Amino acid sequence: MDFSMLFCIIFTMGAVFFDCKWEKVPNLWILTGWQISMTEHLCRQVAQGLGEAVFRFWGGSLLVLFLFFPLFLGKMIGTGDIKVFAVLGSVFGPGKILGCIVSAFLLGALESVFFLFFRCDWRQRFLYFLQYVQRACTERSLPPYLVPGKRPENIHFTIPILGSVLLLYLGGRG
Repeated sequence: MDFSMLFCIIFTMGAVFFDCKWEKVPNLWILTGWQISMTEHLCRQVAQGLGEAVFRFWGGSLLVLFLFFPLFLGKMIGTGDIKVFAVLGSVFGPGKILGCIVSAFLLGALESVFFLFFRCDWRQRFLYFLQYVQRACTERSLPPYLVPGKRPENIHFTIPILGSVLLLYLGGRG
């Protein structure tokens, strides 16, 4: 296991801890992650060349911010989750972070289906979703979707993100 993958696993495990304990990932954790990623890229630049290191760092981070901006506007994903993905994107680069995002959303969907049927009333949640879509169409805007707080339907998305990072490592792509 190289340093980058070890860092991604430890960083994401820390994010899961903070998310589960306080329902937020502190900005200091995010900034520390970006600093470690940037330092690692700068140390590697001698071997790879500065252009590739800069592209991976900024390309991965900015791609995440671009992809998640619409979900952020609709309050469908927390800023902590976006920032965790952005730090991982700075390590993985644009290509690998896309795979990480896709697998995290698939794992998150599995977790959501489990919670939908075993932790809350699925009919009530489906009705809430239909009412949300109707309200969004009527108002022609994206009202907040997520009801904040410790609710049975709210998942800690950092857990599927960690699962995705582990899948990348186990699959040999990290």
